[in-house]
Amino acid sequence: MSQITVWKCDNTGKLFEDKDKYQAHLRKLARERNTKRKLTVVEAEADAWWARAYETEMTIQEWKQFVINNQARFWAEAAKADPHDWSYVGKSHNRRKSGVYCPIPELLEFTTFDVRWNPAVSNSHSCPHNGVTNWGGKEQIDGQLAPRNYPGWSGRVEWIVKWPEEWDGVYLGSDLFKGLFGQGGRQRAHTGTGGGGMRYNEKHKCHTQSFGYDFRMYAADWPGMARAIAKEQMMQVLKGERTSIDWAEAAL
Repeated sequence: MSQITVWKCDNTGKLFEDKDKYQAHLRKLARERNTKRKLTVVEAEADAWWARAYETEMTIQEWKQFVINNQARFWAEAAKADPHDWSYVGKSHNRRKSGVYCPIPELLEFTTFDVRWNPAVSNSHSCPHNGVTNWGGKEQIDGQLAPRNYPGWSGRVEWIVKWPEEWDGVYLGSDLFKGLFGQGGRQRAHTGTGGGGMRYNEKHKCHTQSFGYDFRMYAADWPGMARAIAKEQMMQVLKGERTSIDWAEAAL
């Protein structure tokens, strides 16, 4: 009577007659776990980090670099907003040893960041975390017409992420500012009309996906940045370059 030795994976229940294939399977699972672990942030710690971020005084151009420097936080929030597509992270595109694993996107740069202070940013499709949207200007609050805009920043942004060509068709990089249920999430930044594509990037010597969208942020969501704007405008008032600041609450 022949006796066969098999190895069983406790995680998946799969059986392997070949020890090398069993060990390769365990390594694959470990890679998946390690990649996905990077997207996991303890909620209480994340709340505290974002609370500090909102209060940090910086210009909109400094915020652009802030996003690049802290992109892991933004991707972690994006993964919560779209669990279906982000479930690909850590998985191979085929069963062969040469299979390429789906990575977390790497934000390389903003190729366009044409975003400026705007005292009347539309709230037709988005709003501050403590505000309301007002499509068509017909919404009411306690019998009064709701605001039709809020102070903040608006314009257009375009960015590129490093991305393997084997995973073309999966556009996780577009989720950079996406929050839960289509709202701004902890990122508190909103994208509108736009889209993306993929190509080989000579500058970065890798395949990249590019994305471009209309963009909105609200002062109430980023009080530290609002204070920076108020201080800048106050100096302009003192110099006689303007007569008032746009958002008085920010100066308090």
